[in-house]
Amino acid sequence: MKLPSLHSSLQGSAMAIGSLASLFFVLFLVGEGVGDLLDGKTGAIPIIIMILFTVAGFVVSWFRTRRGAVIMITGALVMGVYLLIIGDKGNVLMSLAFSLPFLVPGIMLMYLKRFGLQAGKEK
Repeated sequence: MKLPSLHSSLQGSAMAIGSLASLFFVLFLVGEGVGDLLDGKTGAIPIIIMILFTVAGFVVSWFRTRRGAVIMITGALVMGVYLLIIGDKGNVLMSLAFSLPFLVPGIMLMYLKRFGLQAGKEK
């Protein structure tokens, strides 16, 4: 039985975390964001755009790993800072809850590209 390489383990973990985060936040947007927009509440538009941008980065990472990872990291950081700035005191947890699920897989994918880890070429 062949053990998975470090590259495939990291990439599989990053893609699994990104898939779960993307699925959760897209379903969250459908359930909460669309309802708010239909009720005429426009305060959720910036966060909806940021989430869609970050999920788009995850989709891009399936085809262009580095470009998608950069989009995911950028979107997660912007979303986290935005939630810290506009939020009440104690919104650090909400900021982390929205940004970390995209920041972690983005960093994992950048690690794979930055250090040149490729399947079968581990050091």
